[in-house]
Amino acid sequence: MKRTILILLTTLSLTSCLARRYEEVKTNSDVINIESNNDEHYPTLSTVALNDSGSKESEIEIEGLSNQSTLSTIALNDEDVEVRKLAVSKLTIQSTLSTVALNEQDIDVRKLAVKKLTEQQTLATVALNDEDVEIRKLAVSKLTIQSTLSTVALNEQDIEVRKLAVEKLTEQQTLATVALNEDNVEIRKLAVSKLTIQSTLSTVALNDSNSEVRKLALKQLK
Repeated sequence: MKRTILILLTTLSLTSCLARRYEEVKTNSDVINIESNNDEHYPTLSTVALNDSGSKESEIEIEGLSNQSTLSTIALNDEDVEVRKLAVSKLTIQSTLSTVALNEQDIDVRKLAVKKLTEQQTLATVALNDEDVEIRKLAVSKLTIQSTLSTVALNEQDIEVRKLAVEKLTEQQTLATVALNEDNVEIRKLAVSKLTIQSTLSTVALNDSNSEVRKLALKQLK
């Protein structure tokens, strides 16, 4: 009798242990499956975004994307302007933003890329060469390269872009050239206000055609 009871208790104990072990294995398996499904979600977003070119679904998928490599591919290659713009809005890779800023045909997409740019050489190229005045102005507003700002100040056709370049200039020889030769009175005044070269200030004070510019030059003289 005692032997039977002992066997029964041992069997129950083993059954209980096996049941607990099964639950542990099942739980771990469920966690692994969940993690696996989550990991698969992102390649799916990338795949849909790359393959549903021009569709509304593509734009929705891009909203959920953070993969910079996929966003770069879309920004450079998607046939739909709005999709490219959305991809650029989420981009942080400066090399891709530079490529878009220099080569994109759509003005709005190009402008968005320039807004996100910090790479000075690309901003310099855009400031000197982009066909759109507003994009050139935007590039100049972010520029710190004095040699490029000088070139813009001396050669840019648009008055507002030229003025913005002079506002950011510290290079005295260029400011002197602007003060002596610029056609626009306001830009000359701006250049004179930043000028420290005494000989140039004397020349402006003696010869400038505008009395306000002459007066400002006299104030700057020491």
